[in-house]
Formats: sequence, structure tokens, C-alpha cells
Amino acid sequence: MLARTSSESNEKVDEIIDEVEKLPEEEKQLITRHLEVYQGDLPHPDILHGYNQLYPKAAEEIIKNGIAESEHRRMMDNKFLSSQVHAHYFGQILAFIFGLVLVIGSIYLIRTDHPWAGGILTGTTLLGALGIFTNQNNNKNEEKK
Repeated sequence: MLARTSSESNEKVDEIIDEVEKLPEEEKQLITRHLEVYQGDLPHPDILHGYNQLYPKAAEEIIKNGIAESEHRRMMDNKFLSSQVHAHYFGQILAFIFGLVLVIGSIYLIRTDHPWAGGILTGTTLLGALGIFTNQNNNKNEEKK
């Protein structure tokens, strides 16, 4: 099922109103007596009243459940965002350690008479780091578009 945008819903409502306006007066009155639009997370108060008639305190339980569900959703969103931040920082620390090991290894290679290997290792490390930072900037620019 496709979600409708607010403007699409408003257009549909306007079309229905136009159709009702074209009807004879008696039919318009009959339709407007039964026409009611309600939108929200909780059921309409009349529906809640009907639940209360079937089961005492049902409306109270439904409202408590809605509040608990909202709090749970916010808590899960916060946990998800927090885990994403921790994963990002952990990745940065590991990348720093990995880069540091590669630079130390390349310095070792250069000092032990392997300048080409050390130079290549240093160059690829720096190019990799440059690529990571450049790629992050490109992703930020793409998100803004």
C-alpha cells in the first residue's frame, strides 16, 4: 500500500467535496450528517467511548498503550543513534591505529634499506587516508542535494 502525501489527501478530499456539492440538497444533508474526518494515532473519541461501553476502562488502556508505544519508539531511536555514533568513533579509532601501524612499518622498511617498499607503503597509506576523507566529503555533498 502506498502512503499518500498530505497534498494528495487534500486533493482527494477537495474532489469529494466538489462531488457532494453537486448533489441535491436532501442528499447533501444526509451525507454531511454522516461525514466525519479524523486523523491521529489514537482512535476517535467516539470510538474510544464505544470501547468503554464494551469493556470498562478500555479507552484508558488504549491511551496508556499509545503513550507507552511512543516512549518505546523514542527510546529505540535513541539507542539506534547512540550505537551509530559509537560505531563511527570505533571505526575512526581502528582506522587511525591501522594507519599508524602502516606508517611505522613503512618507516621501518625505509630505515632497513628497503626505500621502494617503504615509499610505496607510505604512499598507499596516505592515498587511502586522502580517499577516505575525500569520499566522506562527497557523501555529505550528495546528501545535501
